[in-house]
Amino acid sequence: MKKVLLSVLVLATISTFTSCKKSYSCECKTTYTDGDGDVITLTQTSPLSEKMKEKQASASCKESQTQMSYVNADLNTDPTGPYEDIATTCAIK
Repeated sequence: MKKVLLSVLVLATISTFTSCKKSYSCECKTTYTDGDGDVITLTQTSPLSEKMKEKQASASCKESQTQMSYVNADLNTDPTGPYEDIATTCAIK
């Protein structure tokens, strides 16, 4: 009985430390209207650290979206800019 219990404990410990790490990436889509009135969508995917948990990866990706929103706001207020209605959304994949 002790051997069975010890085996279960060892297997549980090993599976905890060697569980498959999930790789996350942050996918950001930027849409804008060009000078001809065409809506253009650009997609960029960036890998995130493998040490991140899902919650951390999600927060990191949301921060990227926030930073892009500041840049987009500046570009949207530029009256001489060739692009309009610039917006970015990001999500983990």
